[in-house]
Amino acid sequence: MTCKRHLLRILCIAWCMLGCIVSAQAQTTSTRHHELGLGTTNILDTYLSQEKFSGLGLTYLSTSEYAKDKSSWSTLWQHQINMATAEDRTKDGSELEMAYNLYAGRYHAWELMDGRLQLQAGGMASIALGFIYNTRNGNNPAQARFTMGIHPSGIATYRLKKFSFRYQLDLPLAGLAFSPRYGQSYYELFSRGNYDRNIVPTTFVSAPTFRQHLTAAWHCSQRTAITLGYLGDYQQLQVNNLKQHVYSSRIMVGVVMKR
Repeated sequence: MTCKRHLLRILCIAWCMLGCIVSAQAQTTSTRHHELGLGTTNILDTYLSQEKFSGLGLTYLSTSEYAKDKSSWSTLWQHQINMATAEDRTKDGSELEMAYNLYAGRYHAWELMDGRLQLQAGGMASIALGFIYNTRNGNNPAQARFTMGIHPSGIATYRLKKFSFRYQLDLPLAGLAFSPRYGQSYYELFSRGNYDRNIVPTTFVSAPTFRQHLTAAWHCSQRTAITLGYLGDYQQLQVNNLKQHVYSSRIMVGVVMKR
């Protein structure tokens, strides 16, 4: 079976996963978060280099949360764009990393402490597209990144009069990932069609990826809030005799708008 047929299957699975969430979206209220963050990035991709690279990165995160009136269920969509440049320890080589991540989740909420504390638990589906480019490599200068995953997810929100604090944690469960094999070129894979298990299933063992997001919000009006927070995104993959990780830590600032 060719790589193209496997990619088509992945897209069909992604469509079904996201379609189930869209079908539950007949909501009447919405909250939108827009955040921009700056921080450190650590990159390892043994297909490109055995070295670890570290540098600075930028992240844009958009969050939309929808819920029906008086319903304990909500739907969450997140769009995350990462960009980073990193150098090795000797400062002789550098890598450029870019990625787009789409997250879609469905949560059930419980209100505690007279409504001051809200706990949400549910599941999230994700699709990630990106690349890592090594400026010194000749034959294989870039590595494509494509993953899909299903994640248990939880959110805790504590509210005060003018402030609120929110923590989100997404854990790994299972998914699919694209990866060449060690020593396999992209020319072999795509031009000659030498598919060699390049679409592989992943679990929390082979892809122990998790993400945490903490925000503190100052509600300057009934519909608007200013936020300051932290985003830790730890993406890891070990398949086809290759290792890859992209660790990003960001200080985030943003705005929240309610409709």
